[in-house]
Amino acid sequence: MKTSCRNLMPILKIVLSVLMFCIMLNQDVFASDITSYTYYRSGSDKNDYYPVPAPCPYNYVRSVYAKDLGVDSLFELTGIFVSDEYVYISSGGTIIITDHDFRTKHVITEISVNGEKQALTKINGLWATKEGELYACEPGKGRILHFNSDWTLKRILGKPEGILLSSDISYEPLKVAVDSVGRIYAAANNVYEGLIEINPDGTFSRYFGVVHVKFTAAQLFWRSLQTEIQRAKSATWLPVNFSNLTIDKDDFVYATVAGSGESEPIRKLNAKGTNILRYPVSTGIKPHGDLYVNKFGAVIKTGESTLTAIDVNKYGIYVVLDTKRNRIFAYDDDGYMLYAFGDAGITEGRFQTPVDIRFMDDDKLIIADRGNMSIEVYKLNDYGSSIHKAVMYQYDSDYRMAAEEWRKVLDYNPSFQYAYVGVGKALYRDGDYKSAQEYFKKGQDIDYYSEAFRKNRHEFFRDKFSIFFAAVVVILLIASSWKIYCKIKLYRSKGAAIK
Repeated sequence: MKTSCRNLMPILKIVLSVLMFCIMLNQDVFASDITSYTYYRSGSDKNDYYPVPAPCPYNYVRSVYAKDLGVDSLFELTGIFVSDEYVYISSGGTIIITDHDFRTKHVITEISVNGEKQALTKINGLWATKEGELYACEPGKGRILHFNSDWTLKRILGKPEGILLSSDISYEPLKVAVDSVGRIYAAANNVYEGLIEINPDGTFSRYFGVVHVKFTAAQLFWRSLQTEIQRAKSATWLPVNFSNLTIDKDDFVYATVAGSGESEPIRKLNAKGTNILRYPVSTGIKPHGDLYVNKFGAVIKTGESTLTAIDVNKYGIYVVLDTKRNRIFAYDDDGYMLYAFGDAGITEGRFQTPVDIRFMDDDKLIIADRGNMSIEVYKLNDYGSSIHKAVMYQYDSDYRMAAEEWRKVLDYNPSFQYAYVGVGKALYRDGDYKSAQEYFKKGQDIDYYSEAFRKNRHEFFRDKFSIFFAAVVVILLIASSWKIYCKIKLYRSKGAAIK
């Protein structure tokens, strides 16, 4: 009997495992199922940051597959772009245009050049202007295709004159963005001088936002010891490419730099091509994805985040995609991290090979996942909505409304230190420096705390000045009276002694 029971145990375990798996397949994916965290600062040192669990700001909504779009496959998914009216999707030699509910409106698979039909090769970066004109990178042909608002071909932008490449290196534009006056910015493979800025008429303007090479002291030392032959055989010291870009409503160019370990992997470039991306002065930490990473490991990802896609909304929140760990990071215009979320996996709500990311409408985020061959759709929940509203109010300098939303955020996540800073800012601007000081302390913001402390001290002395002044006058009067009394007493004592 005991033997038969022992034989049944493995079978029962298998049956239970199958049942549990079937139950899991039928479960909906909620925000709590997706890994999400913020960072907690425990001290003044910039390395004293640790990830703490947080509610996920988004709920998974749906996955959009090829069959939903009426196309054969999304096997070669490369990019997405969202305009006010349409969603543009590139997969292999196909451009799919849908509305915001992913109902397909048009599909481009070929173009007409001089009366001849040409099938599109692999399309990469996409950009649509406010007028509805579409730009699409076709790196295999070394060109950017410019379509009219009715999606007929308008012109072909080949390699601009002025770009210097070796004869054995091809011009391959990978990503494209267009500003409000028609200037075109492209990130191209094998172009290390920066982004390519192209005039509206298609002529080359300049290299934009140059990425400078930085070397460690050790690299410089060993290279100084090498012979010319050894230097020739060693890796070429070249800057890295820009991996992606976008443009905000004020024509600032946001871009990510390819390569893990970059000190400034996210750039905000002004008209001069200078990086003006803000970051918290109190920490000195520039946005770059994960702050706390594994440095060693055989089966786990190690090293800094690899940021390969970026988008920005109308009130300064920008999101970046980390393809190393399949995560999404969001920052406000001041460079504070708002949230991080995402998981690698094959179940709904997780990513396999994410390649692009975009905001859609006011409350959605969509991710192109090549590994899953789908467009993943997420929607802000109450927690995420309060974060976004708080940042929006701060962006519009409405700090009282921002504080109300930050307090809601703290109800969900008491460990979110930046929310304390947000409330502190509102109190500071209302003149309640003492309360602001307490919130800045909880938020570990040294600079704002010092400023509130200085203001609080100034207010204290100003309010108590009359009391201090009266006290000083009284003390001086008492001291003077005592001095006079002592002199009189001394004079009388001397007079008595003479008598």
